[in-house]
Amino acid sequence: MKKLIQIIGYSFISLLLGKSDLLAQAPVDSLHQPIIRFFDGFSQLNTALFRENTTPDFVLLEAGMIWTNDTLVSKVKPNPNMLYERKNSFTFLTTEQKGDMAWVSYWNQAVIRRGDQIRNARWLESVVLVNQSGRWKIRMMHSTPMNK
Repeated sequence: MKKLIQIIGYSFISLLLGKSDLLAQAPVDSLHQPIIRFFDGFSQLNTALFRENTTPDFVLLEAGMIWTNDTLVSKVKPNPNMLYERKNSFTFLTTEQKGDMAWVSYWNQAVIRRGDQIRNARWLESVVLVNQSGRWKIRMMHSTPMNK
């Protein structure tokens, strides 16, 4: 019995050491955080969150249009006279990392309230992230709006 426990222990340690390269990879949550924080910018109408979570040369391919951070900032304008709420939810599908680059695909759903109007929106999206100075940032996003 003692030998069996030793063998299992050695096997576990060997397995753990053999996977050390996987342990060195970024935790999945850290790759998802720039995406979540980026969309918090829409929820909070805080355009600084766009720039904090993207590279300076960020590009968004949105339903056949090409947008940059400047485009987003120009489109997101608070209206103090209108009730606005946005709640985002994500279903992450795939997450891959190779060195300082990563790819993530996900479903993005938002419930958006403007005044008396409530809209449920859904997109299939993917992003390319790069690690800059120890922080993951979105370099490119592709967004496909889904019909209801």
